[in-house]
Amino acid sequence: MTEYQNIFTRVQIRAPIEAGIPLERGGFERLGTPRFSYLLGKIGDAQIGPIYLGFTGTASIVCFIVAIEIIGLNMWASVN
Repeated sequence: MTEYQNIFTRVQIRAPIEAGIPLERGGFERLGTPRFSYLLGKIGDAQIGPIYLGFTGTASIVCFIVAIEIIGLNMWASVN
């Protein structure tokens, strides 16, 4: 018998750790050891990691930092 479950139920499903799709040979490896988060399990999948950034992930982090610098410093300058 299946019970009705929604976002507010107390049941958290734990599956074996999933490493993700296979990476190309010769590239960088994923970083970190996978773990589970209780709070993320309340709203969905509880697994955190392993993380793989690659070139596009690293480029997006750099662009994010540059954008925060430009927007944040201009906002700070406009205040005083």
